[in-house]
Amino acid sequence: MTEWEALRQECLHCHACTLAETRTNVVFGVGREDAEIMIIGEAPGANEDKQGEPFVGRGGKLLVSAAAGSGKTKVLVDRLLGFLTQEHDPANLDEFLIITYTKAAASELRGKIAAKLTEEIARQPENRHLQRQMQRLFLTKISTVHGFCSDLLREYAYKLDIAADFRVADENECREIRETVLEGLLDRAYETAGDDPDFRAFVDTQGVGRSDRQVPELVEKVYDSAHCHLNPEAWLDKCLTDAEAEGVSDAGKTVWGQYLIRDFREYLDCQMAVLRQCAESADSCPGLEKPAVTLRDALYQLEQLRACTTWDDIAAKRELRFGTLRFPTKNNPDPELTERIKAAWSACKDGLKKKLLGFSNDSGQVLTDLHQTAAAQRGLVALVRQFDRDYSAAKRSRRVLDFGDLEHKTLDLLLGKSRNQPTAAAREIGRRYREIMVDEYQDSNGVQDAIFDALTREKQNCFMVGDVKQSIYQFRLADPGIFLEKYEKYVPGRQAEPGQGRKILLSHNFRSGAEVIDAVNDVFHTCMRPKVGGLTYGEAEELREGIPHVPLDDAVELHVIETRDDQYPEEAAFVAEQIARMLREGTPVRDGDGLRPIRPEDIVILLRSPGSGGGYFQKALEARGIRCASGGGTDLLQTQEIGTLRAFLQVIWNPRQDIPLVSTLASPIFGFTADELAAIRSKQKKGAFYDALLLSDSQKAKTFLSTLDKLRREARMNPLTTLLENCFALTRLDSVYAAMPGGEAKAANIQTFYQLAADFESGNLKDLGQFLDFLDAMEEKGLISAALSPAGCVTIMSIHKSKGLEFPVVFLSNLPRRFNTESQRAQILCDKDLGLGLSVADSENRVRYSSVAKRAIAAKMAAESLSEELRVLYVAMTRARDRLIMTYGEKNPGKVIQDIALRQDFDGGELLCREAARPGQWVLMAAVRHTEAGALHALGGRPGETKLGVHPWVIRVSEAPEQENIVEVGADVRLPMPDGVEQALQDALSFRYAHDAATRAPSKQTATNRKGRAKDEEAAEDTQEPRFLTRDFRRPSFLAESRGGKAYGSAIHAVLQYLRYENCGSEDEVKAEIDRLVSQKFITEEQGKLADSGKIAAFFDTEIGRKLRAGCPCLREFKFSILDDGSHYGDGLEGEQVLLQGVVDCALLEKDGIIVLDFKTDHVTESTVAGAAERYRLQVQTYAEALSRIYEMPVKAKYLYFFQLGTFMEV
Repeated sequence: MTEWEALRQECLHCHACTLAETRTNVVFGVGREDAEIMIIGEAPGANEDKQGEPFVGRGGKLLVSAAAGSGKTKVLVDRLLGFLTQEHDPANLDEFLIITYTKAAASELRGKIAAKLTEEIARQPENRHLQRQMQRLFLTKISTVHGFCSDLLREYAYKLDIAADFRVADENECREIRETVLEGLLDRAYETAGDDPDFRAFVDTQGVGRSDRQVPELVEKVYDSAHCHLNPEAWLDKCLTDAEAEGVSDAGKTVWGQYLIRDFREYLDCQMAVLRQCAESADSCPGLEKPAVTLRDALYQLEQLRACTTWDDIAAKRELRFGTLRFPTKNNPDPELTERIKAAWSACKDGLKKKLLGFSNDSGQVLTDLHQTAAAQRGLVALVRQFDRDYSAAKRSRRVLDFGDLEHKTLDLLLGKSRNQPTAAAREIGRRYREIMVDEYQDSNGVQDAIFDALTREKQNCFMVGDVKQSIYQFRLADPGIFLEKYEKYVPGRQAEPGQGRKILLSHNFRSGAEVIDAVNDVFHTCMRPKVGGLTYGEAEELREGIPHVPLDDAVELHVIETRDDQYPEEAAFVAEQIARMLREGTPVRDGDGLRPIRPEDIVILLRSPGSGGGYFQKALEARGIRCASGGGTDLLQTQEIGTLRAFLQVIWNPRQDIPLVSTLASPIFGFTADELAAIRSKQKKGAFYDALLLSDSQKAKTFLSTLDKLRREARMNPLTTLLENCFALTRLDSVYAAMPGGEAKAANIQTFYQLAADFESGNLKDLGQFLDFLDAMEEKGLISAALSPAGCVTIMSIHKSKGLEFPVVFLSNLPRRFNTESQRAQILCDKDLGLGLSVADSENRVRYSSVAKRAIAAKMAAESLSEELRVLYVAMTRARDRLIMTYGEKNPGKVIQDIALRQDFDGGELLCREAARPGQWVLMAAVRHTEAGALHALGGRPGETKLGVHPWVIRVSEAPEQENIVEVGADVRLPMPDGVEQALQDALSFRYAHDAATRAPSKQTATNRKGRAKDEEAAEDTQEPRFLTRDFRRPSFLAESRGGKAYGSAIHAVLQYLRYENCGSEDEVKAEIDRLVSQKFITEEQGKLADSGKIAAFFDTEIGRKLRAGCPCLREFKFSILDDGSHYGDGLEGEQVLLQGVVDCALLEKDGIIVLDFKTDHVTESTVAGAAERYRLQVQTYAEALSRIYEMPVKAKYLYFFQLGTFMEV
């Protein structure tokens, strides 16, 4: 027996601990037998992977492909705890960097780690190491990639010449800066347009319409696309080089021609496979010899086309001469086969016709068109580059960075400008961490991945967990190709050599029942391919039931609804009736190990875009007495209450807007009926509706006009938030909507809108008109989400917002909704590989058409968008825990079903998957193969083969509800008040909280509350204190601050923050440094004049100053946050935890302890300096306590340095 085998047997029979009494299946670490350590574990537990393979191994980069419901976060937490509890060299929590996708996810993950630590400490109460980890948890870097980059840039600001106290600009501020910069940029460009033919070419050929209003949008679009790359300048250079196409005579040799030809050949391969199967089927059926010959001839022509190697060869052979398929009209030996061949033949001809349109012109014409766009492309790129410079300067002057800056400046720090090898800083930072863990890795982009790679290239210690099948954020620039590349490249964990990239697949789903899991597998086995979805959905990728669930009958349903007119209201009415029936009958859902009747909050209706159809579902549910609310996936601006409020604000800004005015009058706030509106219009049939309203003599109209007049006057004088408050006071809009069905969510939406206005107002933009413009811009981007659903409501939610959530019952509706292809028709297209695609302007015929570059990029975008839509469907279906109900409402569904049923047998669905224009087609492709899909077969035909699954679906074809059961969006629905509401309100209003003092105290405090400065308040910008918005007016020059006092102190502190200490050996060197800071906009000219270089130089000539010049590790303007005892801040707060925040001027981190240094510019004398030091003692003591706790080092000295006397005072 080998030593290895002996060790295995010893472990199997070990009874040294209590685990031996409960273990059921011991598994051993995988890897080489000469390893120094063998890991032993147990599998499977209730929530563990049942593949029987331990989740271990730390010898290289590790990619965990964790399917939906497999517990990705649990995997990460368990791995982290494994490091902390290992016997040899246990890790500390703050030795790990954990990157999550959102701040909410980071907060949730920190909570789960704390909970897991608490469990582990309860099992090992004597383990002091684990107890210390609870303290280290709040030092552990768990953040978004942008949060990590921000902290890194503040720490290394001196290396990058950026302000260490920079702010991250929000969307409002970035938009304001961009608009200002673009306005100035275009003004200058037009002034010099006569000398710039490239700019004129761009504006003349790419500007749309009579104005140049799209020019700024195009510049921003290309700028944003460029900054998705590691090196934006290199990408722009490549765009220009490719557009010139110098020395190219064959369009097929351009990057775009290569892509189109490659795409065309792949399409031909699919069509040839179909025709080959058709021909073989016809050959094997006596009586179909003639159709077989025609099919063989067509196949030969496609093979000849497939063999073409140049663009012109394809263009020359694009006129295909297909014969006519002739089948026996009498005594047809196989009518079903005949229909399937006909369907495949027709689809082949139609598809080839569309594909070959792209090869209509020869290389000469294609390249001429391409060269025609080159000048416009040069003009555009020049504008983008100038915008980049101007925008960067504007941000620098404000000391702000945007999110793109955070990533690119971090790359500058880690990879340098060349982006080749990790810098010394990257190696230094990377060595801090035992492992870097990245959650939701499938949503990373190229720049973020380069950051992770730079930090882990030396140690190969990156742990990445995600699921590419759930990568649905391409519109946010996520690149699923990064995950897929590693997924294909990395080897399975069992086969990996030490240091080699490995992958582990977790496929057990602990969320859904077997019925839902089988349905998901069925659909995606059918549809997910490398070209549609990004990978083959094979045995390794399919979901498996993680834990046994109580069986449910009829858990998966597909309802095809034959609508009469508009699908949205009719499908919504059908879904509402189904939900009403389920609630009425008490349809069972799982509850632990048993079942219980369904409740409204168990149900979610998932829509691809709730903004376009969600209102119909809401009204249909309310009409049946079912409360419902948005689940945060609806655009806030699309909700009824915010739509009314926004329309009213538009009327306040300009009442001569008929649509907003009539919408406001007809809303529940003012309650004008259709007859009353018609009577008003009859007073003046032409002109603005407002003019007719002025002539009305009805009391209702006069009341409205009086209210409007008051608010219009206030809009000119008061802040935006004050206007909203007065609007609510005069109209009771907030109270009206709060009293409606779903009022809790409506009230929350109104509050969210108010906060949005307050945030907008806190920037430089103030007036109502600018706010309305801002709302228009946000509406286009869909960036503002509505509030979450209250309890007792059916939830209506977008699929994107449902990611990461689960629901007992999911209604997946609007499946016939066409995919959005608008982005592929934009004026200019951008791609990371194919560069820029512009339109060709034919001035003679006054038309525009796509260049070969634009057509290639559009084709690539279409393919990527199709894959993303399939992944969106995967996310939607895997949200269901117990029941999945899909609805497909269309006027003539039989045609779609027939096409699927007839064609699916020949190509295995490959072409059908690629040609899908709606998510419902993919679901139907799986459904028609079910034996129980008799209703679909009766409607559209039956494929050659069907199957009966282990868990059959309920598949029905239904007619839409009768017209009287369909509720239009504009209808008014009144519901009775539920029982018990009055008593519940009374109980809630009479409640008194026991910890009243804590409710009045801010949850965050600054060192100022002991003794501090305004800078400490900067560190607590999120401190929860009452907000009083005031209007800021410019101070007259005669009231401006003097050159002394606070201004002098601010100047000294600003200079000390940014000085290069090593260059401060003399007064002349300090002066040179101050001049540099002024020229590079780190400080203002006024601050530069106020700063006393002599006194600063004197400081650097002291013992501590010389240490700083010599490079002693130090902190500058160090912002901290620690938990402090509430008793320090007021009576009644004993035992409360308060977040204390502050800013330390300077601290020297020496091996034997910390020296805390605080700079003071007070006017003191030899006789008053001791008293001043005593006043600041508590402040400095606070800083010392904070630094000691954070760095776990003693503070050996605390000094105040008074510049007035050039004196240190120890406190």
